Amino acid sequence: SPEVHDALPLQLSSDFASPCWRRNASTGLQCLPAFFLAGAMQSGVPDLWQRLHQHELVPAHHNAMSYWWTSHPRSSAGDFAAYVRRFSNKATLRAVEARPESLLGDASSATFTFMFAESLRLHYRYLDAFDRCYLRCKGRHPPKSVPACKSRLKVSQGGYRGDHCYNVAERATAPPDFNIPSLAVTVLPDLKVVVLLREPAERLWIAFWKYRQFPDRYGSSATGFGYYFGNQSAAWHDCTRDFGTQACALRFEGNGPDQAGVFYHCDQLIKGMYSEFLGEWQAYFPPNRLLVMHTSEHFKQPIQSARRVWQWLGLRNPTEAEAVAASQLQPLDELQSVAEKGRDVIPEPTMRAVKAFYFPFNKKLAAMLGDVSFKRGAWGVPA
Repeated sequence: SPEVHDALPLQLSSDFASPCWRRNASTGLQCLPAFFLAGAMQSGVPDLWQRLHQHELVPAHHNAMSYWWTSHPRSSAGDFAAYVRRFSNKATLRAVEARPESLLGDASSATFTFMFAESLRLHYRYLDAFDRCYLRCKGRHPPKSVPACKSRLKVSQGGYRGDHCYNVAERATAPPDFNIPSLAVTVLPDLKVVVLLREPAERLWIAFWKYRQFPDRYGSSATGFGYYFGNQSAAWHDCTRDFGTQACALRFEGNGPDQAGVFYHCDQLIKGMYSEFLGEWQAYFPPNRLLVMHTSEHFKQPIQSARRVWQWLGLRNPTEAEAVAASQLQPLDELQSVAEKGRDVIPEPTMRAVKAFYFPFNKKLAAMLGDVSFKRGAWGVPA
């Protein structure tokens, strides 16, 4: 991301626990987050965030859920300067300067599962290159090197789909090994990352109901969810047969026109494949800077979860008032929201199929974390 590169390296001040700096003696203080609540989506991140910032040393005068790292630089999330401004408003800076040990946080829950659609900060050049290539192909003077571009049939009529543009676009974008974790640690070398993970079949059920395009297409019922899972999992298996698991998890729609034509590119299905993203986070963040927790455990004892994170971040123990404030908040549980709308429960046969689909990923996740709880109980396959 060029505008990020031009701002580096940041000359951070040792006077603050959060990454803060002044360009020179005449400029004001600027800051960025000391920690991420990186995800996963539909896994309780908003609830954890609302509890964490009851602690005086976790200021919350900024928009912590801007999704800047995963958003297109020409989106409303803005460029790097806009991101810095989010953490450098007057109220935030007053809090940081009054209590230099304060830690600023980013709670954008899409960051952990940095699939193609959640990496546009890095891959916008892919989109630009593809658009230029396709428009030239379909223009008045198509390239002579691609005879198929001369076809004027619509794609729906069997016309050329711009297959050669996928390779053109791939050459224009960041390589697979430069991703959101590597970008984040390049900008913020001491960043800490907290991850909440919900059992993936349950997470998929929540996502199906959260995003109206899925019930609208497949049916607003448990049966519709079954159709949705069947369609998306079949498309996933087609992709992995031709391109492999990693290529499909990280760049599904970038693999070719067949994948680009899949409804929403298996995005929600892929976001439950936590193991396919964890490895890159582990490569850049050692255990003392990467904390992975169960969503289910968080909602059982949310104040204990908050205490664990405060301690892990190196903050002082909360005062009694801070702990009470954090414990008395109403839960922000996405699953509860779905239930309150009267949605059906997932039929047992469908649930077993979804859990069986995710189990290989859960098994790999458990091995990567050295924690068997991520492949047992609700994370396993029902007998």
